[in-house]
Amino acid sequence: MRMPLPASAPRRRPVSLVAVVLVCVLTWPAHAQSPPPPDICGCASHPASLGAFDTRDNGTWPAGTVQNYNSLLLPVPPDGVLVFDSIHVEWRGALPCCGAELRFAANAANTPITILVKGDVELRSGTTVRISGANGGNGSFNTFAAGGRGGPGGFRGGDGAYRTVNFVSDGGAGLGPGGGLGGTASPGTLAGGGSFVSSSDLLPLVGGSGGGGGNGGVAACPSGSMGSAGGGGGGGGALLIAANGTITLDGQIEANGGNGGASPEWPCAKGGAGGSGGAVRLLANTIAGAGTISARPGTRYDDGFASDFGAIRLEALNVTMGVSQTQPVATRTANPGPIVNPFNPKVSITAVAGQAVPPTPQGVFGVVDVQLPAPGPTSIDVQTSGVPSGTAVEVKVKARVGAPPIVASATLGGCDANGTCSGTVTVNLAAGTYTVEARATFQQPAS
Repeated sequence: MRMPLPASAPRRRPVSLVAVVLVCVLTWPAHAQSPPPPDICGCASHPASLGAFDTRDNGTWPAGTVQNYNSLLLPVPPDGVLVFDSIHVEWRGALPCCGAELRFAANAANTPITILVKGDVELRSGTTVRISGANGGNGSFNTFAAGGRGGPGGFRGGDGAYRTVNFVSDGGAGLGPGGGLGGTASPGTLAGGGSFVSSSDLLPLVGGSGGGGGNGGVAACPSGSMGSAGGGGGGGGALLIAANGTITLDGQIEANGGNGGASPEWPCAKGGAGGSGGAVRLLANTIAGAGTISARPGTRYDDGFASDFGAIRLEALNVTMGVSQTQPVATRTANPGPIVNPFNPKVSITAVAGQAVPPTPQGVFGVVDVQLPAPGPTSIDVQTSGVPSGTAVEVKVKARVGAPPIVASATLGGCDANGTCSGTVTVNLAAGTYTVEARATFQQPAS
């Protein structure tokens, strides 16, 4: 018996005062007289810039940009960081008509998007920056319904059950630290919506969690029903824009969760639940404009139940955007904070049943990373850096469909001189496909 087992290892999921350094630390140059303006974007640490980006002029588009009518798909480097001299988004010029949309091609690790701008950012009316999660797949009589992909930095929704294909009636849990539970057939429960899990300062920056997949039904199903349920919606992505000048937002930024997919046999089989909203953090000298920012939740197909809102944070010396222009209401501060926290903990899953996990696991995209020869007791090795010895690391194993998550705890020990610690848990796995997640929660040590 062969058992494919993807190991997805979200490395940055602490909930307390924990963050991962993605870029640099905000610096406030100190001079006795005539100090220059603060380097809010931290661009001094990133001298390489892609130049002035203007959607009206395709000569300024980053290499590898893909155009589809009035939509641009920008490539994302492995660290998720893009540096520009300035940004101007408008539909005229190289874009044919009627609005302009910016999206981002997920990198291999599906990291959040960090955009550092040395000057101003202008998003004109009718333009959209979109990092929303995808809707869950609709069930059909030919294929099972896959969970929707998360936006950049967000997490995939759970798959829908399909009794006649995978012989189970319970949907899969959404991925991410707040992934919604899959719907169950006995007792009959609807899929759970994704929750947004992060600290209030959005350090670390993390997207929304996926919604659970629907159940395939058992009771009250007509004879011959196939039990094809809907998939869960993906979590909204995570975006940080830091500009040394002014961010003028007359368009919109969307980091919404995806909706749950439908079942063709409803109400026998059920639909998926929505992913949670994602995260948007803007830092600048001034934030202005008549546009909107949204990190709204996706909804469950069966009854329209909404999952969790994400989070929006505005940090600028001067903010003129109205409270009603953001959903949810944004947290605001007059002092732009650091781009990242200099405290840099990491949590990784290094091996499953003695088999090494790839450096960049692809389980978040539904790809199998590790294949085991047989089910049964399975060891899962975790490794950390910057995490105190004795911390309990939560390891969560989520079946693709058919079973609730298995939760185990690994207490860190065996730390070396560099502060690298390790731990192991053992879980009993039935035949099937699973996603493995790990995270550590602890108080940041005093500096």
